Amino acid sequence: MNLIIDLGNTQTKVGVFFGKKLIKKLSFDKNSPIDIKKILAEFPEIKNSIVSSVINHNKDIINTLQNKTHSLSFDLNTNLFFKILYKTPETLGKDRIAAVAGAVALYPQKPLLVIDAGTCIKYNFITANAEFIGGAISPGIDMRYKALSFFTDRLPHLQFEQDFNEVVGTSTKGSIVSGVQQGALYEIEGYIKHFKERNKNGIIVATGGNLSFLVDALKNSIFAAPDLILSGLNEILLYHHKN
Repeated sequence: MNLIIDLGNTQTKVGVFFGKKLIKKLSFDKNSPIDIKKILAEFPEIKNSIVSSVINHNKDIINTLQNKTHSLSFDLNTNLFFKILYKTPETLGKDRIAAVAGAVALYPQKPLLVIDAGTCIKYNFITANAEFIGGAISPGIDMRYKALSFFTDRLPHLQFEQDFNEVVGTSTKGSIVSGVQQGALYEIEGYIKHFKERNKNGIIVATGGNLSFLVDALKNSIFAAPDLILSGLNEILLYHHKN
């Protein structure tokens, strides 16, 4: 069994895998403590582990995993089953690498656009030859709401509204929600259009905290993969032990 930990900007996600199958998933607020010893006690068959982090995290997690499991140190030297052609690989977020790994494992030999709609919206472009060539990063939906409130004196701090789909806001609140949510959606549709024009048989894979918003808005043009980063990290771990 494999223990997978993804320490993100907003949440920490933990997955227990038997081979390629996710058998248990846990989510925590990023400031909440994680009882790794309890998880290991519940699943004594766990032998291997990997941690991906985009934040400054508690070193106790790493120490515990190194003492109790065969723990893979996920860094630039980790062997991958796809190529990274990014010009500054040392700046590439581990979450982006993991998302690409998950998508390539799901759809091998296909051009891919991987969209991670979380704290930031990340776009990752992969060729049919499993080459990650780059992408884009923009503020996520919650970040856009916070920015409008923080950088102005009178605009309120609003929250995400799942069912809002109006383009023309008829009040300040409606205008903000339209600008944030419809604006993000138009941005995403623009990247999808760019990708599709160049890859007729390409596949769009989406994940992240605002995944349901994308699925509802974009209908059948994307494949939803809510556990893409966890499964990608598991694929990296499986590949490491196989090679």
